[in-house]
Amino acid sequence: MITLIIARHGETIENGLNICQGQTHGILSETGIRQNEKLGAQLTKYQFQTIYSSPLNRAFQTAKSIQQHTPHSLLITDDRLMERQLGILQGEKYPSPYLESDLYEGMETVESMAERMNNFLSHIKQKHPGETIVIVSHGYIIKVLLSLINNLPVRDFYKVKLMSNSGFIEVSLE
Repeated sequence: MITLIIARHGETIENGLNICQGQTHGILSETGIRQNEKLGAQLTKYQFQTIYSSPLNRAFQTAKSIQQHTPHSLLITDDRLMERQLGILQGEKYPSPYLESDLYEGMETVESMAERMNNFLSHIKQKHPGETIVIVSHGYIIKVLLSLINNLPVRDFYKVKLMSNSGFIEVSLE
């Protein structure tokens, strides 16, 4: 059995401004920096050797905050953990109304996100049997990942509750 500690990045300035970040780096807000410090301290109760992170700055800085509390851990960036490409919405304010199930021009499909996450899970199962692993990523990708882990239809990923900034969940993989 593998234990996954799945964490979302800290709050960004863009989160506060309701801007679609997608695969842009984002800038952690002061609140996000404090959230990450708290997250790092909370995760010290787990015994893990490896942290996987999206390479986008908001997630990578969150992973670095976790690693500061567990300096023995190895931090690995993985492009498969990047947020959904949001196409024409990226860098813009979210439209109103906005539904996560809508597909805008240039936006990555749910099937593409699911393929990335299935590939990542296969890698984790092969490389880390019996281990506890920390994963730091983004809202949409975490929703797809949790859909896959819980055997829910990925097309309904938007029904999975959005994890709070610097929030985390513990799940088991058989």
